[in-house]
Amino acid sequence: MCGRYVLKATLQELERKYGAVPEGTYSFDANYNVAPSLPMPVVLEREGRRLIAPHRWGLIPFWADSVNTGYSMINARAESLAQKKSFSKPFRSQRCVVPASGFYEWQKTGSGKIPHYITLKSSPLMTFAGLYEEWTSPEGEVIPSFTIITTEANKTVQELHDRMPAMLLDEELDAWLNPGNSDLSALHDLLRPWPDNDIRFYRVGQEVNNARNSGEHLIEPYRDLFS
Repeated sequence: MCGRYVLKATLQELERKYGAVPEGTYSFDANYNVAPSLPMPVVLEREGRRLIAPHRWGLIPFWADSVNTGYSMINARAESLAQKKSFSKPFRSQRCVVPASGFYEWQKTGSGKIPHYITLKSSPLMTFAGLYEEWTSPEGEVIPSFTIITTEANKTVQELHDRMPAMLLDEELDAWLNPGNSDLSALHDLLRPWPDNDIRFYRVGQEVNNARNSGEHLIEPYRDLFS
């Protein structure tokens, strides 16, 4: 599961990383506590061009009656994408990637859930595999949304949780983002756990538990009174 993440990269850094351009005049600020329902940048491909565009986190299926449906669809399990009504159509032709600097996970202990921040050793950016959808409200408003695909956790992340975001290599982006690529079996093979030796995590403070809290201090390592 991935229920909170961080994006501290600039628009220019995303442009260089993904070879993409912003849609219209889109811009965004660093966010150290991204929570469901927030609009965040995703990278997708339209008419042969890679675009950086704002989408609401929590996929709203085209058949949904209400925008609130998206609250329960912030993640999609890689193992069942082709079978789930909400995800099978986007998996075929509406794939995106979600840039992230890292993500949070909570470890269950006897004294409660302890938040940790998870990043890569090799790169300042993670590339989550995602799906997107465009839902039209009864009033005619078009709301683009996305979900983050998860896979089973590698051994490192298993210390915290049994799931983790599926992340893609740079050389896999062409295949994943191409809406004309219909080889679902090959695409599914890309959705595997990230190598253990490239993951690091550390405990952070409880402030991240409240989605209203933000700021760079949220990803600073936890220090107790005796540290």
